Amino acid sequence: MTYDSRTINRVFTRGVLAGLLSNGSNEVFDYVVSRYSNNPECKTHGELFSEIYTHLSTEKRNEYFFLNTLLNKLLVGRHSVNTTTALSQVRVGEHIADFVMINGEGYVYEIKSDLDNFSRLHDQLSAYFTAFSKVSVLSSIHDLDRVTATLSNFYDIGDFVGIYVLSEKNTIFSKVHSREPKQFDEMLGHSSIFGLLRKREYEDALLSFYGGLPEAAPVFYYKACLEQFRQIPVLTAQKLAFEQLKKRNRITKTDFDSVQDELKSVVYFSDMSRKPTVY
Repeated sequence: MTYDSRTINRVFTRGVLAGLLSNGSNEVFDYVVSRYSNNPECKTHGELFSEIYTHLSTEKRNEYFFLNTLLNKLLVGRHSVNTTTALSQVRVGEHIADFVMINGEGYVYEIKSDLDNFSRLHDQLSAYFTAFSKVSVLSSIHDLDRVTATLSNFYDIGDFVGIYVLSEKNTIFSKVHSREPKQFDEMLGHSSIFGLLRKREYEDALLSFYGGLPEAAPVFYYKACLEQFRQIPVLTAQKLAFEQLKKRNRITKTDFDSVQDELKSVVYFSDMSRKPTVY
């Protein structure tokens, strides 16, 4: 059977889960089930999701598998949904951070799955360091030597980047193969940090620091807020931004704990506030 990673990946999306919640069926889900499941009529949706997810773990583990494993290991294994906020697909300058975690400090994890290449890695990591002080790469155990060699060529930032690997047993944070990120503040920039925030968030950040907001015509308001933000010491500005980002988490621990592990990422990052009942 030909392995169709792209189609399987589409199963773990908000659209598919929402379709199952509202209609009890979804075209993409039904197609993948017909290809990769044995006797699907005897199984619940939850069992079918688990079966499809197993294909991701035994074949080419894609970005969703890496992201979901990271979320489970960090938010469930190390921290708590009540005290830590995770974000996905965060724009930093011209690049998109795969996974960001806020728990007082901000951490970025750049995912290099079994299907990715390393051609843009330096540009990506450099961009993240303009807004975050702790940046790491998560890759397959098979790419560990490649990651280490690649980072050793990044003379400006390579020594500061953390390294984590996803093992064959789908574990992360091995003391043997991992290294923690080192704080690196030299590239931090107000514009990149400000760019992380939505309008209400940067207004709240400015209010907390200055006690007021700039007066400007609507067409000049964003620029006026940015200029005011630039007057704040950069590490203080970063802290204010992280306080705002941390507030984005809307799911409760009770709801999150009720979600099966294979779907935690899509439920969490899709902001599906009501308890999913498809499984």
